[in-house]
Order: sequence, then C-alpha cells, then structure tokens
Amino acid sequence: GGKSARQKVHKHVLIRRTIIPGSQPGPGSKIGIGISFGVTAKGEVFITGMAPNGPAKASGQIRRGDQLLSVDGQDVKGWDVNDIVKLIVGDPGSSVAIDAYGLGTEEGGIKESPRPSNNPAGLA
Repeated sequence: GGKSARQKVHKHVLIRRTIIPGSQPGPGSKIGIGISFGVTAKGEVFITGMAPNGPAKASGQIRRGDQLLSVDGQDVKGWDVNDIVKLIVGDPGSSVAIDAYGLGTEEGGIKESPRPSNNPAGLA
C-alpha cells in the first residue's frame, strides 16, 4: 500500500442557496452559500472559512483553504471582493456553480490554510 499523496484536485460543485437556520433574510433578499474568502496580493481568491450549517459546508465538496477559481463560469481571479460576493449570492433556492482547486474531500488536518491577513475579505 503506497501512501496517497495529498494532491490538489479541480472541483466543480453545484451548491444550492439555502437559508441558514437561524438567519432571517428579509423578503426579496439574496443569500449566499456560507463561505468567507480573502483575496491575496496576486488576486487569487481563497476560502478562509465556512458557516457550520451553511450550504457550502453541507455539500462536503469544498473546504477552507481551497482556491476559488470561478463562480457560474466567471473567472474571479483579480476581482474585487464585493463583486465576487455579488456573483455568489442569489435568490434562495437557486443554485450556483463553484469551481475550486484544493485538497480532495477526505478529512484530515489542514496544515496549509492561506490566511490573507489585512487583505480584502468577503462573506457570501
């Protein structure tokens, strides 16, 4: 049995925007998928956190530390945080397609967690 290298994979995930229990968005308000992210100096977007009961975490597909490549087919590298948020949020019950690049879905300690400090951060 060889040891499996923890290699990064490209993930294409469809996530349904569902209202997180306990949060009460007003009528007609747009909701996201429960991720926070930061943008590095190079313009790369990394997921820095996930709402414990949010749709993104529930999907089991994407995780903290993943690089966010595109939202609904739109490449987000170099984008302003607020514009990325606008892409991710939408009507409750609708779905958003996320492309991410990161470690596979097997559980394990995450050593590398890019923490863009004092860089722009968004929540969606």
